[in-house]
Amino acid sequence: MKFGASRSQLYDAQKTARAHWLVATETWNDEAQQAHEEKVWQPWDDAASKVLRAVDQLSVVFVQIRQECEFIDE
Repeated sequence: MKFGASRSQLYDAQKTARAHWLVATETWNDEAQQAHEEKVWQPWDDAASKVLRAVDQLSVVFVQIRQECEFIDE
């Protein structure tokens, strides 16, 4: 199982969203922005980072499984 394309898409989406968020906060800095950041933006960004780490860990596990299965077949 390969995770590269999906991981890359999520990473690119997170990177783009971060860039847009930084631009938005240059001109939007009030209580509504702070509430949005706390309740929407930061939880999403944190979740995306956690998913990326999990995908990386799963990728390592699947590579190991594949190698071990290929060794058994020999």
